[in-house]
Amino acid sequence: MNNQLHGITNTPFHGLLHMLKGEHKAYAIVQTVTLITFLVFAAADVALSFHYGLVVEAGIMAGVFLLQAIAVLVMRNRHTRFVTAQNVFFITSIALVIMAILSGYSAGSGFYYFPATMVYFINTSLKNHRKRFLYFFLITLFFLVAMVLGFLLFPQQQLLPVVNKLVVTRFIFAILLSAILVKYLFSLQEYILNSDGRKEYHEALFQSYLDGYIIFKQSTKEVTDYNKRMLSLFQLPPDVELKGLYITQVMLRYLADDSANKELMMDDIPDAWHGEAGFVTHSREKFNSYVKSVVFYKDDSKYQILSIRDITNMKNAEKELIIYKESVEKAGRAKARFLSSMSHELRTPLNGIIGTSNLIKSEPNLTESIQKHIDVLLYSSEHMLGIINDILDFSKIDAGKLELKNQPFNIKYCIDNLASSFKSQFQHKNIQLLVQQSSGLEDFLVMSDEIKLSQVLANLLSNALKFTLEGNVTLIVRELQQSSSQVTLQFEVIDTGIGIPKEKQLEIFHGFAQVHAAELTRRFGGTGLGLTISEKLVTIFGGALKVESELERGSRFFFSLVFNKTVSKPLPVVNKLHPDGEVDIRGIKILIVEDNLINATILKSFLKKWEVQIKEAENGVHALEMLKYHRFDLILMDLEMPEMDGYKAIKIIRTTDSVTPVLAFTASLLENMDELLAEAGFNGYVLKPYRPAELKQKIEQFALRRTIAYA
Repeated sequence: MNNQLHGITNTPFHGLLHMLKGEHKAYAIVQTVTLITFLVFAAADVALSFHYGLVVEAGIMAGVFLLQAIAVLVMRNRHTRFVTAQNVFFITSIALVIMAILSGYSAGSGFYYFPATMVYFINTSLKNHRKRFLYFFLITLFFLVAMVLGFLLFPQQQLLPVVNKLVVTRFIFAILLSAILVKYLFSLQEYILNSDGRKEYHEALFQSYLDGYIIFKQSTKEVTDYNKRMLSLFQLPPDVELKGLYITQVMLRYLADDSANKELMMDDIPDAWHGEAGFVTHSREKFNSYVKSVVFYKDDSKYQILSIRDITNMKNAEKELIIYKESVEKAGRAKARFLSSMSHELRTPLNGIIGTSNLIKSEPNLTESIQKHIDVLLYSSEHMLGIINDILDFSKIDAGKLELKNQPFNIKYCIDNLASSFKSQFQHKNIQLLVQQSSGLEDFLVMSDEIKLSQVLANLLSNALKFTLEGNVTLIVRELQQSSSQVTLQFEVIDTGIGIPKEKQLEIFHGFAQVHAAELTRRFGGTGLGLTISEKLVTIFGGALKVESELERGSRFFFSLVFNKTVSKPLPVVNKLHPDGEVDIRGIKILIVEDNLINATILKSFLKKWEVQIKEAENGVHALEMLKYHRFDLILMDLEMPEMDGYKAIKIIRTTDSVTPVLAFTASLLENMDELLAEAGFNGYVLKPYRPAELKQKIEQFALRRTIAYA
């Protein structure tokens, strides 16, 4: 880097002021004293010359002092082709000879030769000793010869006495100036040594950078310097020299054809710019780089530095990360497809088992023994269904793909329905279920996901019921705070069960965790996912599920949630056919589109019990044919069927019929199921396996839309 990055400031006086404030203060003080001395002595000498009537000599002497002062201040750092130290020394020698001839040797002008020699040595480089002393010897020889010749050729000019005030003054001035200049020379040498040390330090830093640096003059585009990293970065051989080339030549040679910012890099790189670019090495290997441009000024010239950082590894890592991300997403999609397929394959036979069990259970005059067997069958199949649902929910939550719906519902009605659904299970185990709710919860609706909230509380109730052998389970909903727009509620499930060891209480929220001893785990069973799912769901709601428990004294699970209130209230549903509120689905005409014979048989059995009129279709193609000749109040359509699936069928149906409600009748549990089915054109769905009451409730929901009148 040498002097490229260490240029002086725009004017010598600014440079001097900068040094006076900086680390070169001692050198700057000596330089300042020297300049002041020159000016004071110049003024005194010129005044004495005028006193003795030497007007011309006074002018020449003023010029000599001024030239020397400028040399002291400026020339060390600024040389041009003609204004050099040896030229100044030579001109000064000529001026001293002329004054000696004009005013006589006894005027003492020759004494100033000695300070002039000091100024010469100050303004010449220490690096080239031979050249330095050669010029000194030649100029000194010229001075001596000229003085002798002048004395011999112009003896009549010896006008002044041998001893006078001017010669004494000049003698004293010469001695003092020489002494001051010697001090200045020593200070300068110390300054140069320090500067050289700093330059070596900066040069070492410059060469040790991991980035390649190249410097060029902005006006000519000529490369003036670069560091070793540039050579290694571009794999340049040792004999390649970049100095003297134009930066455009460098870019033309090494900039890649498909480089980013190619036009900018080739034409005119802005002063303060950074961006990416592609280069090729000397061996034609491509690498990606990050380029940064900055400028600096030296000797009133503008220079530009380009730093080039190799980011090939980073870009490759980015590509690998993108590939990895795509592979993870692909694996996620494959996992989702697998889970959906497995859900369908597991739910389909379960639908047959649960449906057949419910059909048998609804038969009259069953013996007690058969009734018990059916209850065991139903419990086992529904337990297996719960495990499947837990695994699917855990997978969704773990993948971050579970989103909450934002729909209005009433907290009290939600809790009442949940407690009602658990009533028979608690009675069967002879455990009392207590429900405590703050008053006034029935007076407003909240905006949230009722199904997921019910799932959290259902998991907590199931867990409490499982581990409570006697006593009771209490479900508490307590209002903590309420405003016109929000309400904060705390939910608690308290049991009198076996409790959880304190050191295990954090583990219960980990997936598949079983915190009890192996004997108890085998006794109570379960996958260990219920609490994990509940904890993650509560987090998605914006709360935190916590536990307090003691062994043999029971457990308390609790969390608080903030709900936004809505001003609207659901309108009471009035069935036009039955004003007393009971929905009559008798005579409803339903089209069943189902390719699985077992599922179709079970569904028809329930619908016939409810006196519903039925038509069947095995796939989407058959369903479209049926719709050409029949009108229906409701269509139950499977999604996965041969020849034409439910998605294609509903798309065709909706081109001509946007009124008839169509429910997806499926065993596939899809991500964002409500949105996907709604976009496809379905009005809702019935998830297999289903409870008969749930299916009937869905049918009753659409019975009010009856478009065909029956007797």
